[in-house]
Amino acid sequence: AQEVVKIAKLAVARVRNTQRAEALDPMSSYERRIIHTELAAYPDVATESIGEGAQRRVVIKPFP
Repeated sequence: AQEVVKIAKLAVARVRNTQRAEALDPMSSYERRIIHTELAAYPDVATESIGEGAQRRVVIKPFP
């Protein structure tokens, strides 16, 4: 779980710098939930799950 959070926080830094959405690699529902919960505390980004089945992934977007 800590590794997933670390990946997400690095992605947040990139999203903040570029102001462009970034999709993470596909992951399990448990891992996606960890990311959504952790990044809910960041007021300048939003998260969304996209895709189907094993290809479902989290997208981190800059929040206007």
